[in-house]
Formats: sequence, C-alpha cells, structure tokens
Amino acid sequence: MSDARTAEIAAEQQLVDRVYDRTEAMREQARMVAADGHGRAAAGPAGGLVERDAMVHHAAGKLRALDAEAEGLVFGRLDFDDGETYHIGRLGVRDEDREPLLIDWRAPAAAAFYRATPGEPLGVVRRRVIISRGREVVDLDDDLLSPDDAGDLRVLGEGSLLAALQRARGPQMRDIVTTIQREQDEAIRAPARGVTLITGGPGTGKTQVALHRAAYLLYTDRGRFADGRVLVVGPSTVFTNYISRVLPALGEDSIHLRAIGELVEGVTAVRRDPAAVAEIKGSTWMDEVLGELIWQAPPTAPQEFKLVYAGQVLKFGPVELAGVRERVRTLAASTATLPNAARPLAAKALLEALWAVVDGEHLERDLFTDDVGDRPEFRRFLAAWWPRLTPADVLAWLGDADRSRGVLGDAAETLAASYGGDWSVDDVPLLDELNELLGEPPAAPAARIEPARLRELTMGPQLVDTFVLSLGLHDGWSLYAPGLPTPMAVAGQSIDNDAIAQAQRWAAAIILREGHQVVSWTDGYDPYGEDGYVPVLAEPLPVAEPDDEPATWDDYAHVILDEAQDLSPMECRMIARRAAYASMTIVGDLGQATHPLAAATWRVLLARLARRDARTLDLRTGYRVPQVLAAFAARMLAPGIAPTRSYRPGGDLSVRQVEELAAAAREAARRAPGEGSVAVVVADHMSDAIAAAVDAPHVTVVPAGLVKGLEYDHVIVVEPAAIVAAEPRGQQRLYVVLTRAVASLEILHHEPLPAALASEPPARP
Repeated sequence: MSDARTAEIAAEQQLVDRVYDRTEAMREQARMVAADGHGRAAAGPAGGLVERDAMVHHAAGKLRALDAEAEGLVFGRLDFDDGETYHIGRLGVRDEDREPLLIDWRAPAAAAFYRATPGEPLGVVRRRVIISRGREVVDLDDDLLSPDDAGDLRVLGEGSLLAALQRARGPQMRDIVTTIQREQDEAIRAPARGVTLITGGPGTGKTQVALHRAAYLLYTDRGRFADGRVLVVGPSTVFTNYISRVLPALGEDSIHLRAIGELVEGVTAVRRDPAAVAEIKGSTWMDEVLGELIWQAPPTAPQEFKLVYAGQVLKFGPVELAGVRERVRTLAASTATLPNAARPLAAKALLEALWAVVDGEHLERDLFTDDVGDRPEFRRFLAAWWPRLTPADVLAWLGDADRSRGVLGDAAETLAASYGGDWSVDDVPLLDELNELLGEPPAAPAARIEPARLRELTMGPQLVDTFVLSLGLHDGWSLYAPGLPTPMAVAGQSIDNDAIAQAQRWAAAIILREGHQVVSWTDGYDPYGEDGYVPVLAEPLPVAEPDDEPATWDDYAHVILDEAQDLSPMECRMIARRAAYASMTIVGDLGQATHPLAAATWRVLLARLARRDARTLDLRTGYRVPQVLAAFAARMLAPGIAPTRSYRPGGDLSVRQVEELAAAAREAARRAPGEGSVAVVVADHMSDAIAAAVDAPHVTVVPAGLVKGLEYDHVIVVEPAAIVAAEPRGQQRLYVVLTRAVASLEILHHEPLPAALASEPPARP
C-alpha cells in the first residue's frame, strides 16, 4: 500500500474512531435517560407518569437507532471548494460542543454526495467513499469533480462507484457513472405525494432506490411515515429475506417489509401455482366467483330442518332450504348486509318460510315468530345452517368444481385440482378478497349498566347524547350538553333546588339559544349517573356521523411496490385496499414481466391499482450486469422493450452442450470460483433433481420462478429451453434468469437452445 493511501486511511480512521466513541457516549446517555425516566414516577405527582413515558420512549428510540448502526457507520466524505468538509454516514452525530461530526445520508446537506457530477459538481471538489470492516477503515476511493480546485487534496482510486465496476478506466465511464448516481438520487428524493413510477432494466439499482426511498421518506417526514406506516411489498419471501437487512442498515426498523404471499395476516405463502392456475386465480373473473361462493351453503350445513309446533310437523328439505337461502341473499342485497352479519336475516327468512307452511288459522303470527325463534332447536339449526365463515373455509370450497362451474365453465376443474394442500401465493389475494366480502358478525350488544350505578362503577363522567338538567355536582342546577362531561351552564343558588319548573324554564331558554325548542321534559340521568331531566325537542338532535377514518390494520401512508410489473389484477386489488389512503412508489421493468396476466403497459397497471397518473423516473443505465452478459440476455427481450445500456465492461460467458445435465451441473458447481456467491438456476420442475445432484454447501440451487430480484456473482443456468417451455411467458422468465449474474454466466444445455440464443455468443469488447 502506498504511503499516500496509508496516510489518508489513518486520517479517516481518526474521524471514524471519534464517531464511534461519540455514539457509545450517546448510547450511555440514552440508557441514563431511560433509567431516570423510570425513576421519575416513583415519587411525585401522577403527571410524572406522562413525563416518564415520554422520556423512556424517546430514549428507547435513540438506542434502537444507535444499535442499528454498528456496522459501516461512516461511509463518505465531501470536500467543498470553500474548504468545508462533511463526513456522510448512516445517522447524524454531533460532538460534545454540538458541532456536526457526521451528516445523516438523508439530510439535505448530504445530497451532493449522490448528485454531484463533473458537469455539475455542486461545489464538491472531492467525493470520497470510505470502506470499512466494522470500525476499521480498510480502503478509500475518490472522485475528483473539480480538478482546478483540488489544490493539495490527495485523490485515491478511480472513483466511488468505479470501484464497484471493477476499476473501469476512461473519462467516458467516469461521466456515465456519476450520471447513474444522479438519476438514482433523483428517484430516491422524489416528492412523496401521489404516485412515483421508477422504471429500469436489470442492474439499474431499482430495488436499492426503493429501499433508500423508504428510509428517506421516514427521515424527511417522520411524523407522517413513522410507526409502521410505510409498507414495502416484494415478489417473494426469498426476495424479502434477501433485502431484509438493508433497511435496518439504513437506520430504519419501523417499515413493514412483506412479500405478496405475506400480506394477509396469519398467512405465509411461498409456493406459486402453475401458470394455467395462476391465470385463473389472478383474473378479475375470481371476483365474480367469490361473490357467488360466499352465499352458497357450507358443506357442513344441515340438509333438513324439522320442527313440531302446535301438533304440526314442519319440515324443510334441501330444495326448500335452498329457496330460503336465496331469500336471505335478496334481503342482504337490499340492506347491504354481508354474509357474516346476515344471521338475523337468515332467522327472519326461515321464520317467514315456516309461517307460510304452518296452519295458522288459529295462531297469532307474532306469537308464533317469538315462540319458534326462542326455541333451542331453532337456534341450534340456525347456527349450523348459517355459521360464521372464515376466508380459509370458503376458499377451500373451490376444491369442488361444481361450486365455480357456473362462472368458470371447464376452467373450474383446473382450479379445483389446485386445492387440497397449503395456500399458494396466488391464493393470498383471494383470501383477502373474501375477508372483504364476508364481513364480520355484528358486535354483541354491550351489557347495559343502570345509569344510577355509574358513580360507583366508574372513575369519571360518561358522555350523554342529549341535553340534561340536574342537581348535585355544583350544589345547584346544572345544564349538560351532548358529548360534554362538564356543564354548559350553571344556575347555582339563583334557583331554589325545589323550583323544578323554574329550572326547566331557565334550561329551555339556554337550549333555545342553541337552536332547539323544548316541547316537554322527561326523566333521565346526567353524565355522573345522577337523576335529571331530559328535554323532548321539537326536532331531534342530528345523529353523529361515524368517523370516516381508514381501519388501523391497513392505515399506511406510503406503499412501495418492487417488481410491480408482475402483479395480477387480483393482487392489485389486494394492494389497492392497503394503499387507499397512501401515496405510492412503483418500481419495475416491463421486460421482466412473467406473470400470465402481467399488465402490458404501466397505465394498465396504474388503473388496476385505482390510480390515474404518476410521475415517471427512468433509470436508463445498468451498472451491475457486465456488457457481455447484458448483450447476451437482451436477445430474449420481448419485442418493443428497449434493452438497458450496460456500461460495466467485461463479463465471462460460457455456453456448453452436455450429455447429462445433473452431472454437468455438479461439475460446474465444483469448478465455480470460491469467492463470491454462486447459484444454479433451473426450471422449477427440475430444481429438486438438480439440487440433489449438486449438493455443494457454497452453491445455491434456485428455481427460475423465484430468482427475480436476486443477484449472484456467478450463475450456472441449466437447460434454458426447459425454462422457456415451463410457462406462457417463459421467454421473459429466461431473460430474468440470464440477468442475475454480475461476474460470470455459464449455460448448460442438452436440448437445443432457444432460437434467439443459438448464434455464437458475442465477443468480449
């Protein structure tokens, strides 16, 4: 190592040591604040509890932030043309004198670290990336953006991002790389409102942009986005596990990170259905199928009902009960009642049907209805015939093709064959849809407590929903208003306690000033459970409207969709429910669309998500996939999709025809470089056999259907023709597979290659 590099590393190490020492001091201060907060409630007024909670909550949040930044805390430095120097890191740190030691990467002051280019340096002379292993600085890489202002600054390496591009040389490359940084940073810092659409091909950094955007939004508007109000949705659990450490490393652990198969509470689905089944389940047809399904009789419902009343045997068989069930559906439609709330309607329809067949010449209908409705045998039958349904129960009914044949026709058999095991990812939107369609049973009525007992049962007043005139609390007459626990007016001793009529005239005059005329008075209770007088008004008080706030379970403020090009219509409906009150960031690449129902255009996808417009930011430059590999993979692009321009030179490509695939895969895995990650990618139906053959601890065998969004240094692709033939969009699937390698790609095939790949591989530039 050169003396200049050694000296520069030593200088940066001093700053890094100061930052870590300071964060440890801040950590200790946070622990002391938490301990002090707990102690404040031990003595003193009850207000100490509030102060304690606030202190402890703040200290705990500070500790979480500090603990999340143990690795690679300082990663950048900016030297400006006015002599100022900023160090950039994963959180902001000040020294004992409140002077900044480290600038949070999301702060406006750090924007130049990402946005400065040689053409527009933004006052930056040198941009430095600090590469650390734990607390130890191991290397530095610099960009010189303003050579005329460099002075005595030492410039090491060939640029911050150029180091990741295998030391590529040439001024053109330097300019392109800084452009990449700028377009990514613009996407990260785009306004939160509305919908932001970020597009780009493999290796353009879409996922990194999405995750950094989540952290940036929290930094800029924590009051709006904190406490789990940002949702990041990925295509699979493999993908979410792959990126699960990124957000904590950026200092954010309150973001919800979910795969499509995890969006319904209590369900984790990882298996994808075959394309033919996925096409059925993802179609909007399923909304009609499920809409019919929820009103059908459960498989466990009794098929016969018999009752003896007044010496008469009343009996219904399957046909009569089916007619009653249809009547319940009609009643529910007229009252917008969902199935799980329709048992009272079912009781009503069943009693009406019984009355229609009973000989009621000498019976009273109301007495008959009350008597039969209270009988235990009637209640037991009703509970079994109209049970509370769960989404899982109802979706499992589709294993019987007859239940969906009326909508799907012959496709009902294909759908039915997919049920009987665990849920697939394609089932999750259907479970979510059923959760909406079934609804919840009506809440049990709360036990009524006599108002006179409120004083002994409660610690304070209860809100009343009308005016009340009473004595007691203020040793005189008091008038309460709706929704207020304290009197709106107090007569005090000006009206004698026994002068009820005078007090009522006084109260009526005050109520009249509020716009309500009193007709008479009745007995009632005040907010404290004491006897009082309630006015009868000429016009009733308006009924308060229910709060129109979204439910807390899906109350997100921002939703980020990664790999959004593959969302089916039903998956879009599921996400739209969670994003109903949220702004959105949509990230994807139409060239990688593999779902049979993938949207043909972004406008179609926006419509499926119930959105109309979006600001679009296109990441045009790929820097992860080398040029040779990118050019080879681009042969599989669908017509009309422009290839991403890769400016990373090199890439090792090998294409070999072999006699026996499993043996060839085992040998290729054995010869794979020891450093870096290695993956063998194979058609889903072949993955078990190839995994058994490879059996190497340093090699991962990945089904082609799960590889989207992942990257490996070295990729071995087994039988491309089988990947193409496995699904309707197999050509796009193979394109995804071929763009997973960032260093070398080896193709093993026994069958002929797809026509687009059959020509000789391009020579390395």
